[in-house]
Amino acid sequence: MKILLQKLWPEIRPFKGRLSIVLFLGVLISGLKSMVPTLMKTLQDEGWQGGNHEIALYYPLAMAGIWLAVSFLRYFHLYWMKYVANIITVNFRRQLMNKYLQMNISFFQGFETGSGGLISRMLNDVQIIQEGIYKISDLFREPFLVVFCIGYILYLDWKLFVFILVGMPLIAAISKRLSRSLRKYGHKSQESVEDLAKTLKESLDGARIVQSFNLQDFMRERFNKQADHFLEMQRKIISREEAAGPLAETIFVTTIAGIFVYLGQQIFNGTLNTGDIFGFITAVGLLSDAGRKIQYGYVKTQQAVVALERLHKVLDHSDTQQVLEKPTPFPENWQTIEYRNVSFQFPGGDMVLKNINLTVKRGEMIALVGASGSGKSTIVNLLERFYQPTMGNIYIDGIEINNFDLSEYRNHVALVSQDVFLFGDTIEKNILAGDFSKPIDRVEKAAQMANAHNFIIQSENGYLSKAGDQGSLWSGGEKQRISIARAILKDAPILILDEATSALDSESEKEVQKGLNHLMQGRTTFVVAHRLSTVANADRILVMQKGEIIEQGNHQHLLTQEGTYRRLYNLQTQ
Repeated sequence: MKILLQKLWPEIRPFKGRLSIVLFLGVLISGLKSMVPTLMKTLQDEGWQGGNHEIALYYPLAMAGIWLAVSFLRYFHLYWMKYVANIITVNFRRQLMNKYLQMNISFFQGFETGSGGLISRMLNDVQIIQEGIYKISDLFREPFLVVFCIGYILYLDWKLFVFILVGMPLIAAISKRLSRSLRKYGHKSQESVEDLAKTLKESLDGARIVQSFNLQDFMRERFNKQADHFLEMQRKIISREEAAGPLAETIFVTTIAGIFVYLGQQIFNGTLNTGDIFGFITAVGLLSDAGRKIQYGYVKTQQAVVALERLHKVLDHSDTQQVLEKPTPFPENWQTIEYRNVSFQFPGGDMVLKNINLTVKRGEMIALVGASGSGKSTIVNLLERFYQPTMGNIYIDGIEINNFDLSEYRNHVALVSQDVFLFGDTIEKNILAGDFSKPIDRVEKAAQMANAHNFIIQSENGYLSKAGDQGSLWSGGEKQRISIARAILKDAPILILDEATSALDSESEKEVQKGLNHLMQGRTTFVVAHRLSTVANADRILVMQKGEIIEQGNHQHLLTQEGTYRRLYNLQTQ
């Protein structure tokens, strides 16, 4: 509970006024409930047994009035608690979304359960926290009722409290032990939900591959095993949640049995009367109900603590995009991009780039060719600032690119990749995503330059047609031309084409290349390509091998050399 409140305090602080009202209402509710044992005692002693007709008439009405008041107050008590809990959990989801958007690409690539696990943390873990916050209202309210009821029992006979006091350490010890176990299995249960989410997402995102390779049974079996593991963890959690009740009630009932033996002796001795017994039974009933709610609330808050700790592992993660207090303005009339002694290595992996030195002039078209894994895409990923060099730096007009504000810097870089991503929105919005500050009438012009206008207007709703999930309603060539239109609209001076046509057939490639030709005009372009025919017009071709530049020059120059480029070119043209 302490950990939960400590970690929640930054979120709770803005609502401390409302929560003070929740606390006040909880005290008021408990106070009203605690009046009932006294009224029951008076009703029995003076009303029913003493023959006081007014008490016999009005005290039941008074108790009914108290319960009505309690119900009315409980509505506001729970309303504010649950409403604040929903605001807090929505804020957590906002924080997570903001954090995801700030994370470096390396974080997503290194997260064990992938995007499915991150989605699970936003949905499942936050839901568990929400349920834990709901139960804080019980932990606010019921302890006061316990105190009031114990106070009444002490008033009746302090020896009765001694009986109750004997069972309390046992109940506390059981709760503490169960809570440790719940935190352990709660963590495992939430991990198993992440695994389920990961498998589900992979099955949906890879539906074509799953069906093409008849992997339905494999995915079903994997999901079923993970579901069985989740059920086993839930079984252990439920067994511990529900064990708390019988164990505590066994101690409580045993204690009550001893109390009733004691009460019988007191009645025989004339020390207590039946009114005292009525009051005591009512107080014990309220005390039992309050104890049950406190215990259940404690269980739920322990689960919330686990979820909150898992949430903060993401929220407190340091692998975020750098935000500078005083960034250097991006030079509008820059002339060179320079890689100085740049090396890169993934954590725990081999060196991907080795001591790259490269100077690119503004307006130059640079092509990167070589075998898969030679480091071509890594060079442009470093320029895009998706990763940071392990050694060395990249400069624009002598200024290290990390000194620029990241958002401003990326406004000057446009990317068209092999893996086209379209949002599940309209084609118009997908193109406009290149730069939402541009007027909407520029969308059609960008599409025309990308050679996409004709097929867009031939669709049923034109530019308002939906793209579908990740652009699923359009062909590969059409999606690529839409992404080119997006890059044209952005109008960035630095352009990266990462295998932009490698997944297309010859006819689609020809149409896409027309759009690319418009896009490359007047821009500094980095082209990553396997098909050497697409880079023949490059000002300079860099041949990569095992993270190093082993040859460079234009197409004609490299063909005159007895090197790797000529060998690759001959292989592709034979």
